[in-house]
Amino acid sequence: MKCDVIVTYCWNRVGYNIIRSLYEKGLKVVVGDTSSYNICSISKFSVGKFVYRDFKTDEQGFIEDLKKAIKDFSPKVLMPTHDEALIIAKHIDELPKDVIYTMESYEKQVLLSDKHQATILSDSVGVPVPRFIDDIKQATYPIVIKTKFGNSAKGVFFPKKYDEAKNILLKYDTKDILIEEFFAGIDYSVDCVRYDGFFQACTYRSLVTKTDGGGTTTQRILVEMPEIERYSKLILDKVDYKGVCGIDFKVNENTKEAVFIEVNARFTGGLATPMAGGFDIPYIVYSLFTSGKYEHKIQPRMGTKTKWILGDIITLVGKILRCSLTMKEFNQIMSWDFDAFDDYRKEDKKAILGEFLYYFVKLVKNRNLNP
Repeated sequence: MKCDVIVTYCWNRVGYNIIRSLYEKGLKVVVGDTSSYNICSISKFSVGKFVYRDFKTDEQGFIEDLKKAIKDFSPKVLMPTHDEALIIAKHIDELPKDVIYTMESYEKQVLLSDKHQATILSDSVGVPVPRFIDDIKQATYPIVIKTKFGNSAKGVFFPKKYDEAKNILLKYDTKDILIEEFFAGIDYSVDCVRYDGFFQACTYRSLVTKTDGGGTTTQRILVEMPEIERYSKLILDKVDYKGVCGIDFKVNENTKEAVFIEVNARFTGGLATPMAGGFDIPYIVYSLFTSGKYEHKIQPRMGTKTKWILGDIITLVGKILRCSLTMKEFNQIMSWDFDAFDDYRKEDKKAILGEFLYYFVKLVKNRNLNP
């Protein structure tokens, strides 16, 4: 079977929204993942699937499996969606040259994914950043401790006192850690596409986050935030970035001040929100990498809201177990007034069953609600 696009890392809602976008433009999409049964593999939006070895534990095996899939399906484009983009870029010379790979170079991905280097880069172009902390004894608490690499709030801590911070730091090598001042604010994410002279961005604000203190969003709303979109362009222009990118900020809604948090040199978990608002990121990325241009008008609809159904269930359970659920949070989690859902389409009802089963298997296997 031949296809137009292979999409990888397809166990989750991000891959699901990508393949929906491409399907609606008439493209034939094959999905790949370490699992054979997931939200994308049983979706009507994909025409085929394949399983690859886990790039986290068998890097070369993953590349060999990709090469076989490319031979089997003859795609025009291979579209990575998450951290596997880094591994593909690292081994790009081993992969077929007649396929278009929609990601940045290995060097640029590493630079932007390193939270310490990305913060220094942002500061160098005039983007506000949190102050680095050198001495935790002299710090004003709470502070933020985070690993230089990580996503979905993994490796991010908010110690409220010195002893708590010291105990956290004992678990890590200091060269792998970033310590910053705490900035009180709400999570805002800027989803960007940049390619040569093309730049488009829109911002969503978190309504619910899966973990306390920020991180993965389960409900979002599109908002007008030209200043942090300008900051995002400054960062990406500095490195001449090509492709899709998400840049996170904390915004104090009282003072309107914002600080840079991190760069995700890939599709973001909130992809469904800009897509629902008219910013069709996956197809725009496809068009730019295949033709070098995208000429349709883009005008995201402010106020567009989306909800990740399973994510809200996980959030509710997690907050109950942590005894951190407030009535305001409960009411927001239970709301259903949304323009679209990350993981459900009425014309593709069975796909969400694949998502639920995938998460259930991971829960049983790892005793963890965050796969």
